[in-house]
Amino acid sequence: MPIPTKVTIAALVLPVVATAGVVAVTGTATGHAKTANAEAAAAQKEQIPFPALIHLPHYPLTPVQPSPKPVRLTGKGKPLKVGYTYNGTRRTLSDFLRRSSTLSFVVLRGNKVVDERYFEGQGPTSRFNTWSIGKSITAAALGVALREGKIHAIGDPVTRYVPELKGTGYDGVPLRDVLHMASGVKWDESNYFNFTTGATAAQLRLALGTPMTKVAGEAVREGPSGTKWNYDSLDSFVLAWVLTKATGRSLASYVQEKIWKPAGMQSPLYLGKDWAGNGLGYCCYHATSRDLARFGLLYLNRGEVNGRQVVPAGWVRDARVTVPYSRPDKIGQAGWGYGNQWWTAPTPGDYSANGVFGQYVYVSPRNGVVIVKTSQDIGYSSNFAELSVAFRSVADAVGAA
Repeated sequence: MPIPTKVTIAALVLPVVATAGVVAVTGTATGHAKTANAEAAAAQKEQIPFPALIHLPHYPLTPVQPSPKPVRLTGKGKPLKVGYTYNGTRRTLSDFLRRSSTLSFVVLRGNKVVDERYFEGQGPTSRFNTWSIGKSITAAALGVALREGKIHAIGDPVTRYVPELKGTGYDGVPLRDVLHMASGVKWDESNYFNFTTGATAAQLRLALGTPMTKVAGEAVREGPSGTKWNYDSLDSFVLAWVLTKATGRSLASYVQEKIWKPAGMQSPLYLGKDWAGNGLGYCCYHATSRDLARFGLLYLNRGEVNGRQVVPAGWVRDARVTVPYSRPDKIGQAGWGYGNQWWTAPTPGDYSANGVFGQYVYVSPRNGVVIVKTSQDIGYSSNFAELSVAFRSVADAVGAA
């Protein structure tokens, strides 16, 4: 989720028809959208409450089951009275949440809920599209596969696991560079109004039935890998593809067994895939805000849940380690930097999984705080810098209490 030169409207203009949490796309190739796929029947039974078109899927969904023993979150929470100064003006958290079209807001200090609010008719059981928060979830699963030896080394070329990408822009590119958004592949995710290139074109093709494997197979190299940061959702899809090939499992199956269940999630997750069945990985994990908070808690606790090391501690640490070309002064993202599919915050030590339209899982280790915000914020890019100040103020206030 970079700061775009123009605000995306792709999610608002996709020709979709919603049916019980599964979307049939008008005008797709024959057979792609005639009926909701069987795997998402569970979603229909649960009557998933999606709040807005921004949070509606335009792709099939696979259910990912939660833990039989979810991590307990204590306390009920109440609105925090936090104020801060931004651009010389005194502002309040509540006003910022209103102005940035918030749908849910959850703050944890450790396992304790200190603030929990819902807007526009949403509630604790509502599921939201994580958008690019999904990249961080996929990266967590990749770290587990590395520990298990399914992936030999992070310096391995992508094509060791996905030979289908030989001869493409990804041929020979190390996984490390893909994790850092530095594959060197030609990709433009700065102007979401351009429907002929980059993420917008790929998302439209996905909705119309093109497999993401085909999109990745068309990638061309623009420059050497590992030298320049370029936000690229296709890189994250390739990581998901590597994960499925290396483990021999679907993305949904592996995330269920290695992340969602052992991390103590309470509710089913619904994971987006293309019409050929490939898990997207770069977006589209539909989850409750409380479970997103539990994901943040997993990272706050260095990958450990109830004495079990779910994600390697070193992998969690690397999430907030930038490389020279992904440091804040190099990427022009309002003081943010980029690690292993996570954003490093302007406040030293804090980091966040960020998604378009204002989706965040913010982790502040120094304060022991996790902040989750889901939104339908079309103007999220103009709110990004203020959000850094607001979240820092919340984390400091909660940490000092």
